[in-house]
Amino acid sequence: MKRWLKTTYTKAFCILLSVLVVILLAGLVYSEEFSESEQAKNKPRLNAYKVSGSPVILVDNPSARNPTWEELMGFLEEDDTDRILYQLDSFNCIDFAERLHNNAERRGFRAAYVSVSFHDRQNGHAINAFETADKGLVFIDCTGAENPLGELDSNDKVAYILPDREYGSISIYYTDTPEYEFYELRKDKRLKGFFKSIGTVKGTRIFWEM
Repeated sequence: MKRWLKTTYTKAFCILLSVLVVILLAGLVYSEEFSESEQAKNKPRLNAYKVSGSPVILVDNPSARNPTWEELMGFLEEDDTDRILYQLDSFNCIDFAERLHNNAERRGFRAAYVSVSFHDRQNGHAINAFETADKGLVFIDCTGAENPLGELDSNDKVAYILPDREYGSISIYYTDTPEYEFYELRKDKRLKGFFKSIGTVKGTRIFWEM
C-alpha cells in the first residue's frame, strides 16, 4: 500500500512539474513575441508625402555600406540633385531628400531620410543622413535654390543639428567635420560657404528604411 501511494505521488508530482514547465515556456514565448511586437510598433515608420501628393518612396540597397567622409563628399560632388531648382509647389525639400537617398543607395552607400522639426516655424525640413565609417553621423542638406546655379556653385551642405540650437549648414567645400562646435565657432566670422539658418531645431526623426 505504501509503495502504491509513493508511486502515485511521484507520478502526480511529475505531471504537475511538466505542467509548470509548459506554462513557463509558453510565458517566455509570449513575452518574446510581445517584445518584438513592441519594438516593431515603436520603430519609426516613414509616412511622408511630396507636394505632388505621392508618397515618399525610399529604395534601399541590401548591399549598401557606410561610406567614409571622403567617399561621401566625392559622391555629393558628382551627384546633381542639388542643382535641381527648388519649387515650393512641385519640387521641395522632401523631393530633394528622397532623390538623394535613392541615388546614394544606388551608388552603394547606406543613406537615411531625416525629418527635422523647428520651434520657431510651422513647416519642418527634410534632409539626409549618412553614418560615415570614420567621422560618425553626418547630416546632408542638398535642397536646391530657386535660381539656377553657376557652373562652379553647389547647394550640397553639411547640416549641423542639435536640439534647441539653430540649424546650421556649410557648403561641403568649406568644412571637413560634422561636429556642431565647428559651425558654432565660425558662424559669426562671415566665412565663405555658410548658409543662413532656417530656424531653431526642435527635434529630428531618422529613417534608415521604409
